[in-house]
Amino acid sequence: MRILIDGLDLSGKTTLASRLTTVLRETHHRPVHHRGFLSPRNPLAGPLQNVKAPDHPTSSLLNSSYLVGCVLDKALRGAQLWERRGLLIQESYVDRCLAYGYASGPWPSARIALRNPGMFIGFDLAIYLSAPLHVRRERLSRRVDANSIDRLSVLSETFHDDFMAALAMAGRRHRRVLTYDTSQHTTEQITEEVVRWLGEADRRETVR
Repeated sequence: MRILIDGLDLSGKTTLASRLTTVLRETHHRPVHHRGFLSPRNPLAGPLQNVKAPDHPTSSLLNSSYLVGCVLDKALRGAQLWERRGLLIQESYVDRCLAYGYASGPWPSARIALRNPGMFIGFDLAIYLSAPLHVRRERLSRRVDANSIDRLSVLSETFHDDFMAALAMAGRRHRRVLTYDTSQHTTEQITEEVVRWLGEADRRETVR
């Protein structure tokens, strides 16, 4: 089983991924919380990890490089390697990269990739998180380690809308997509719904 947690910065992705991992461990699942490329053999993983994170969404070249890396992930069957360890909970992936490339440009590589999202690994469940602009700006004011990505994500309502529109396009490759406004839903509420969805999915597989 593959679960993706992605969305706008300052929307609670890390908080949800950590909480979901903890709860699933308590319910006898074997969750693996992971970030970054999925294939350990990906030749772009090392070079791109050496680039400071705040530079990622501000460069068309870097954005394109990440997209190529995620295409290689699928070719190298990266998701299957993680699934053997347990239930994969992937925090941020190509969806976010595509959304930044679309909202910041739109840059050509992101536009082309959004027309063909099937070139990337799909997930059984994708959870997209967002929050209104004023809420994320307030969260930004409280964040002591804020970086340029956080500031870029609260640029404008237009950026927010373009980002979420790109996520919707990227999400066509997933089996199921759930979208939450974290100013309206708590981490605990979202976790409960995901655990319930997993239970229903397990029962469907058992029936088969």
